Amino acid sequence: MDQIVAELRRAGSAVENDGLSVYGMTSVLKSAMSDRNRLEAALTGGIGALDRVAERVPDGQLTAGLSCATWLSQHCQMSSSAAHAQVRLARQLPFLPDTARAFERGEISPQHASVVARSVELVARGEGDQGEAEARLLEEARVRDPRDLFRWGLSLVHELAPREMEAEEDQRVERRFLNIREAFDGGYDIEGYLDPERGARLKTAINGVLGPRRKDDKRRPSQRRADGLDEVAGQVLDSGRLPVRGGQRPHLTITASLETLRGDPGAPAALLDWGFPLSGRALRRIAGDAEITPILVSAKGDPLHVGRRYRTATPKMRRALAERDRRCVWPGCDRPPEWSQGDHELPWARGGETEVESMRLLCVPHHRKLDRGWRLERLADGRRVVHPPRPPEPVSGPAIHDPPPRAG
Repeated sequence: MDQIVAELRRAGSAVENDGLSVYGMTSVLKSAMSDRNRLEAALTGGIGALDRVAERVPDGQLTAGLSCATWLSQHCQMSSSAAHAQVRLARQLPFLPDTARAFERGEISPQHASVVARSVELVARGEGDQGEAEARLLEEARVRDPRDLFRWGLSLVHELAPREMEAEEDQRVERRFLNIREAFDGGYDIEGYLDPERGARLKTAINGVLGPRRKDDKRRPSQRRADGLDEVAGQVLDSGRLPVRGGQRPHLTITASLETLRGDPGAPAALLDWGFPLSGRALRRIAGDAEITPILVSAKGDPLHVGRRYRTATPKMRRALAERDRRCVWPGCDRPPEWSQGDHELPWARGGETEVESMRLLCVPHHRKLDRGWRLERLADGRRVVHPPRPPEPVSGPAIHDPPPRAG
């Protein structure tokens, strides 16, 4: 082991000093990787021996009453999942002599060996030809990485033991879960697992609403996916196809005073879903495509009168906008009407009319630009021109380091 470490260090120094070619370094790394596989095989053999001896001793005396995997996790600083995977592989290899020999020679990695063992186990469980499965998997293991081998192995399981392939699919479906927790700051933490079919469906929907990445898009990929998920949710809510709950379709509820909507100084914050505060700016952004229910309240806050709801764009108006604009009207954008929303040219909060002549289609990303100070102007000939945010005006008056004016 000391010789391998020393050789790797010499090779690394030689590459940095142009004394060794990339091809030469690749050869050194391949040799070292093979030696590491051999060491992993020996470690797995040792773990298997410990596991067999511990099983023969009553009451778990050799491992302090713990399973071999739990004992390894605690005493060898291994994660619980890694320890269980090591013990599982050690128990499987005695029944896979060809895989064990390839592992001992360093030809395959422990990840490859685990994939082969798992796939062969499925084939054997489904009464398929275990020997054929092992031979074919080992042949593919020499040219595929473990992830690709796992997928190829599933296809082999379907070929030799199709019912086990179906059982595996059922298990992945049973694993599905989604947790959405409100964080202390009012945001939401999302955690989950989706089976391949549900995951692919969600990924396709998000990629569909995002479209190709634009050159001026500065968002991180994770931010784009979050925005895509929000856009998918927004389109579903806007479609009106969700089932009625409590006499109305699912929607966000934001409570705010007229002063907050107008942006008057000293106005209170709006409340999202009856609780979390939102700024007046966020309120006006959301109100641009929302239904408003005016409520007259007394000085004590008791409702006195509830007016009727006003929607920014009726379904007929949406169809008219789609027929007229055909896409998001932002110059250069080709997002279709179903990915866009009806936007007031003069903001609704400032008296904009809810009529086709005073509205336009804008996709969500470009609608957000308007909230950041961009302007979209319609010229007399119908063309639209984009104006970036105006730079802040210089502060007038004396600089802070200037001496104060003298009296008299």
